[in-house]
Amino acid sequence: MSEPIFRCRGLTFAYPGASSPAIRDLDLDIGAGRMTALIGPNGAGKSTLVRLLAGTVRPDRGAVAFLGRPLADWRRTELARTLAVVAQEPPPAIPQSVTDYVSLGRNPYVSPWAALAASDERIVEQALARVGLSDLADRRLTDLSGGEIQRAKLARALAQEPEVVILDEPTAHLDIGHALWAFETVADLVDRGMTALCVTHDINLASRYATDLVLLSEGRAGAGAGPAEVLSPVALERAYGCPVEVLDRGELGIVVLPASRSMAGRPRR
Repeated sequence: MSEPIFRCRGLTFAYPGASSPAIRDLDLDIGAGRMTALIGPNGAGKSTLVRLLAGTVRPDRGAVAFLGRPLADWRRTELARTLAVVAQEPPPAIPQSVTDYVSLGRNPYVSPWAALAASDERIVEQALARVGLSDLADRRLTDLSGGEIQRAKLARALAQEPEVVILDEPTAHLDIGHALWAFETVADLVDRGMTALCVTHDINLASRYATDLVLLSEGRAGAGAGPAEVLSPVALERAYGCPVEVLDRGELGIVVLPASRSMAGRPRR
């Protein structure tokens, strides 16, 4: 078995003043060349785990290894050439064009304040075309819709030419058609050799496209395996605090529905 892309052991992190850790004693491996979907209820620690894996915050205890090396040993430029993150936060509200924003993905490869080479510009153009934003390349970023901004963020990540991409809620602000497109795009990138970790609330699309699923609850990985193993009614009810019905639709994936509207509205114990 190949070395995992990420290996987390005993990972624990608490925000200042918090009554309990956001991530606690987490052991997790993310396999290479696979699409792993991270699911779980609000407050489960998913976005915190993204920050830990991206190195933007450091654990209180435990460690993260990336490509077999301690994450803390990676230089920022070196890491940015290998790992791209599509975060939930919107881009800065400054008057820059879509092309200028996506071009920031080339920063790890060019000297500060230097103009992009023709080869870099081609990579930016290819990234814009990949997400369907070529026609909006000259538009100001602040004039885009929420869904278009999501696509611009993905294009910026692709412009980094990473081996690994982490996407935190990539279908936020997307309609059902573009949400389907987002998962298909990530799945295609994985087919071409990339590794993807996708944080999502869309369990149904995750079950259809992800190779592996990890169910996070209260800062711990309650289950991690293929969709059929993770998406059991017992595991989902324990995590989300409501009864669910799980329907296997074959190639269309696994459909998860609340078993009772009245029960689904009850607070978790």
